[in-house]
Amino acid sequence: MSKIISVVPNISEGNDQQFISSLVEKLQAVKNLVVLDTSRDSVRNRTVFSFTGPREAIFAGGLILYRETLAHVDMRRHRGEYPRLGAVDVFPFVPLKEATLEETVAMSVDFAEKVAQEFNIPVYLYGESARFPMRRYIENIREGEYEGLEKKLQDPRWKPDFGPAAFHPAAGATVIGARYPMISFEAILDTADEAVAEYIARLVQHANGGLAHVNAYAGLDSEHKVAQITVTIANYRAMPMYRVLEMLRAEARRFGVTVRRVEMIGLIPETAFIESAFYYLGIQDFSFDKILERRIQTDLDEQNRPS
Repeated sequence: MSKIISVVPNISEGNDQQFISSLVEKLQAVKNLVVLDTSRDSVRNRTVFSFTGPREAIFAGGLILYRETLAHVDMRRHRGEYPRLGAVDVFPFVPLKEATLEETVAMSVDFAEKVAQEFNIPVYLYGESARFPMRRYIENIREGEYEGLEKKLQDPRWKPDFGPAAFHPAAGATVIGARYPMISFEAILDTADEAVAEYIARLVQHANGGLAHVNAYAGLDSEHKVAQITVTIANYRAMPMYRVLEMLRAEARRFGVTVRRVEMIGLIPETAFIESAFYYLGIQDFSFDKILERRIQTDLDEQNRPS
């Protein structure tokens, strides 16, 4: 593939491993579709997929994901430590190698229309695909979550971009759009006090005057008796991961709490890890060309380039 566009759908199911495994098998059977990653979280009751391929393969895999998830998940019974609007909560398209954001937006809009036509559910466009400013940020669309969706759909301002403006009790609604690559991780605290995690999360996220491009949600892992904060960074170049983590640690110290460990959600750009290494090792004036694997790959690319 000369151009690479990936998709990172999030579904509201993180407990049924058998269902997730079956869904992955169906995705892997799609011709030319490459399943990059699957990240299941029972605390958030949510699974994040990542796959790529040609347009036809992405659309085929995406429609399978909707079909299987809508048949399996009933939002009337869903519980999880994360904001959500529907069974297939969000389906982002992300431009990677040589793909433009404009191409990705067009692709996401075409797919959103197909989803609405085939499954007859409300579909909202967000991110760079949004047609209204207040729908650019997904937290605005998710406000009130699934429980408030029926009332929200009665407001003309929240008429879906595609599909019926009618409440679907089992499926809820879905959000589709294009965005830049995003980083997601969980900061596990050494406390079982969820209120502490909630306070820290409010201080960190941009909506409350915290760090730009950052959203944070508190939760409790009841199995391991630890509070955790799920963090998403919408623009990791403007807001590096290490800066977010350091603010989490600083705010946690106010409560005598530390960040026990960090768990990544889904895939992460290599640059984000390298920049964090530079920060924590105190490295300055270092060229990426000095990374061994990158230098080897550059030389190999030069040797294999057509003359």
